[in-house]
Amino acid sequence: MKHAKTLVAAITLLTAVQANANENPIINNVEQAKDFAVNNKVSEFVVNEYKDIKQFQQQSWQQGKDQLGKNKEQLVGIYTNVKDAFKFYFMKENQSEAN
Repeated sequence: MKHAKTLVAAITLLTAVQANANENPIINNVEQAKDFAVNNKVSEFVVNEYKDIKQFQQQSWQQGKDQLGKNKEQLVGIYTNVKDAFKFYFMKENQSEAN
């Protein structure tokens, strides 16, 4: 008898818990949960911000690469100009002294 009462109490408890789980007015099934998770203002805001940040980063990286290319050209140009000036001013004197 003791086991029967315990068994009845357990079945009643499990039935009540299961009934409460299915009576959730917000989310009754997985499809509604997915729909709610995807179609709301917060998730739309996050997705839009992610896209904007990604686009901004791509543009910034490209601008940085372009700037590095320009800097390299300028540095190579400076080196060439200094080398040519050095040859012009110092090598001419040495050549004229040699003649």
